[in-house]
Amino acid sequence: MNNVVKIFGAPGCGKTYRLMHILTDILKECPPERVAFVSFTKKGTYEGVERAKMQFGFTEAQMPFFRTLHSIAFRAGEYSRHDMISKHDYKEFSDAMGMRFSGYYTEEFYNNDDKYLFMHFMKRNNPVTAEKYVDDISMTTLTAVELNYARFKEQAKVHDFTDIIERFVQANEALPVDYAIIDEAQDLTSLQWRMCEVAFANCKKIYVAGDDDQAIYEWSGADVQYFLDLKADETEILDQSYRLKRNVLSIAKQVSKKIGVRIDKNFDPDERDGDGEVKYYNDLNDVDLTQGESWYFLSRNNYFLQDYRNYLRARARVFIDKDGLSFDQRQVDAINMFESARKRGRLTDVEEMKLRSHMAKPDLKRPWFECVNFPNDVTAYYRDLVKYRTDLKDRSITVDTIHGVKGGEADNVVLVLNCTKAVKLNLDRNPDSELRCLYVAVTRAKKRLHVVYSSSTNGYDSYIRRPT
Repeated sequence: MNNVVKIFGAPGCGKTYRLMHILTDILKECPPERVAFVSFTKKGTYEGVERAKMQFGFTEAQMPFFRTLHSIAFRAGEYSRHDMISKHDYKEFSDAMGMRFSGYYTEEFYNNDDKYLFMHFMKRNNPVTAEKYVDDISMTTLTAVELNYARFKEQAKVHDFTDIIERFVQANEALPVDYAIIDEAQDLTSLQWRMCEVAFANCKKIYVAGDDDQAIYEWSGADVQYFLDLKADETEILDQSYRLKRNVLSIAKQVSKKIGVRIDKNFDPDERDGDGEVKYYNDLNDVDLTQGESWYFLSRNNYFLQDYRNYLRARARVFIDKDGLSFDQRQVDAINMFESARKRGRLTDVEEMKLRSHMAKPDLKRPWFECVNFPNDVTAYYRDLVKYRTDLKDRSITVDTIHGVKGGEADNVVLVLNCTKAVKLNLDRNPDSELRCLYVAVTRAKKRLHVVYSSSTNGYDSYIRRPT
């Protein structure tokens, strides 16, 4: 790619703000139809779309290239959603193979049949990184899966998202744009970089923005090395964080300095409202929740999120996790309906019908918790919510994996340093990948970082030193 400007934006350094400023300047002289604003995620392109709408009054129809790379390839190939492989198709392929494929892959990749399709996609998206994941792969099985998967798609006349980018690259037709902004560049796969080379071949200028220290999607083919090696006519490093306090930044630097392949980025901490705080614990139960502030409870693996759920339920706190809210609104409504009927002294026929799925036999002479058919731990949680008058509208606490909150921030971050054996193996074998995950977790904290040391030999403990 030619005429490239690289922008490195560390956590909280206003990378989005900088890109919006660049976009504003471009749109003053160039029609939106000839500008591309692309990103790894829909969320990344949303900012650009909204800025152009708000400031210039453009419609989405005037911004055909403000979208993800997959979406651009999808439109260029004139596909419909019916052309794309579905969950039903994966089920049909599974049955035909006598194997089990979900077609869904996360950083929680384990030893199941999905690993063969995972490897197939990895080879197509980033063949160099794929070599790191071949240890527990049967090459005979992989060859059979790949051959039959190609046949299945051909017979079913469906395509996967890697297909449509490969075909865009093969078509070798540049987009009719003069300027391109590529955000979240550290997350692009090798194949997506090839697409960018084709798509933006005729651009007057290309702005490429990202942060190599936050490249945590290697498992899905992200090629951070391409981003690092990309030759630029100009390089800009944003040098002021508006999120990280001095003490939290100190821990982040402890981690980032151990990343072997990176660009050094010196940036100043946020000095508003103090230096922030880092607290250290041996036990999660020692963490004291501060009311009125936002919280992230983060873990490298889904497995350890249950500890957070138990901790928060024991303290009668509402939280959001991968499954949604920590309580079921339908169950809460049933409890409120029952208690309202108890006060009146009677149940209407409609109320009794609605309560049947929650109570085997509603008895207004007994309290709700003696009538519901919820599991005992759920009932106990609801009793505590009632007892402590917990605000059920509170959305200040999030329980998630590190990958799940990338791009987000909270006043407090609780990080248990436990990880699974598989992650520990990857940490020993491929430390940069896992250290970037740790770095992302630490840098979500706006005020306080709460570090809970691991309870096993598998953990990140050696990378965050406890002060002596």
